[in-house]
Amino acid sequence: MFSVACRTGVVKIGAYPVIATEGARLVRQRNRRWLARSLTVAGAIGCLLGTAFAANGVSYHFVRRLPVPDLPVLVHPPAAPQLIARSLSPELRRRGYGECNPYDFVGLGPYSPYRKLRVGRIAIPQKGGHTANWGYDVLVHFHGHTALRMMLAQVARGVSFVGIDLGNGSGAYSDAFQAPESWPLLRESIENALRAHSGRPEAHIRHVALTAWSAGYGAVNEILKYHADDIDAVILLDALHAAWDPMSGSGGRRKVVAGPVEPTVEFARQALADDKIFVFTHSEVDPVTYPSTSRTAAFLLDELGLDEQAANSTSDPFGLLGAVDIGGVHVWSYRGNDKPAHCAQLAHIDRAVRDVLEPAWNTPAMDRNVPLTPAPKLGPENADDNDDAISTPQARRGRDAARAHVTSG
Repeated sequence: MFSVACRTGVVKIGAYPVIATEGARLVRQRNRRWLARSLTVAGAIGCLLGTAFAANGVSYHFVRRLPVPDLPVLVHPPAAPQLIARSLSPELRRRGYGECNPYDFVGLGPYSPYRKLRVGRIAIPQKGGHTANWGYDVLVHFHGHTALRMMLAQVARGVSFVGIDLGNGSGAYSDAFQAPESWPLLRESIENALRAHSGRPEAHIRHVALTAWSAGYGAVNEILKYHADDIDAVILLDALHAAWDPMSGSGGRRKVVAGPVEPTVEFARQALADDKIFVFTHSEVDPVTYPSTSRTAAFLLDELGLDEQAANSTSDPFGLLGAVDIGGVHVWSYRGNDKPAHCAQLAHIDRAVRDVLEPAWNTPAMDRNVPLTPAPKLGPENADDNDDAISTPQARRGRDAARAHVTSG
């Protein structure tokens, strides 16, 4: 059957209706323009022929006996498979692996070996992971970066990854980045590494996210004080503690205020307006002496005028309790009030990066069909021992803490 509906622009070829504009969207890029023009011409010719046939008494039964062109059926391309991190098997758990001692399944995987920065180190995709003009999406993580790397190497589409560990306590991180020039120096160091890796002088950061687990939020908050406009996303994994209002009494009557983390709260407000991306996950661990991440999350949602939606109950001891996903704000509440529950928060980087960050940024894919890079053996964080790497006495104290607390693996 061959028919033309001139008013709707639908051409039926055999049993398949094809709409020119839809066809242009669905075919491969290299055939897109050709097919759109061909269908437009075919429709126009069909309309003219139909008009001519009707005017000259040519019957519809004659037209239907005309040969049908053999054209391909237009279909959607298959979706790329979702990258999912491997879970610990019962055997690995019997061998002592767990939430606070994760098993390293792929090492650095599709990433090149680490390159040292002024502070920390960067893993860059061996191949791909950049735009045509050599723009890279970069994630800068503070505290517990080895465990985070184990997850990202399995699930990331193409982000480059910076890991920085400066010891225990948020003070080491806030001290290291309280000077306004600390972030620009680190950013410059990252872009130098991207250029050295790619061999392209135009290589640059296209998007950047600051991420932290536990005490690492101290660095994120300090960077946001002076450079929030330079940051596209923030991901905090059980890693934000507000302050008690000193005027609100004690015990259960204590009121939470933003206090020193106001820069982070303000960033969340910008994310609510869809100008940024803000992801905050938290457990039920309560440190008592300062507001827990769950109390801080409740305060934050109240500040933003948002309500958490309860999740379906599961048997997972660290399962999802509730969530808020509005605009660029994502707050996810999880079960668990012990050390493993706190460590389990690191694994949520998979959802944050794979399902939120990279789709929003349309991060270019890296090539995963490359020989896997083995796990690194790590030494001190700094590229060298000179004091130019960090420029203030407070920052040097953070550097010294890093030297005293070297993370291996």
